[in-house]
Amino acid sequence: MLRLIKAFEKITDLDFRRMVVLNVEEQLAKQEANERQGKRNERHTGALGEASHSDS
Repeated sequence: MLRLIKAFEKITDLDFRRMVVLNVEEQLAKQEANERQGKRNERHTGALGEASHSDS
């Protein structure tokens, strides 16, 4: 993490710094969306699993 901070501090072009920040925020949003989707799938799969067990 410290390497990333040091590298970012060395960027002098403000437009490039802005681009880096926007890219990181975009990647974070994608990661969070994937995590939320994964939790939904787990809940959905868990509910199906419980229903099939109660039918037996």
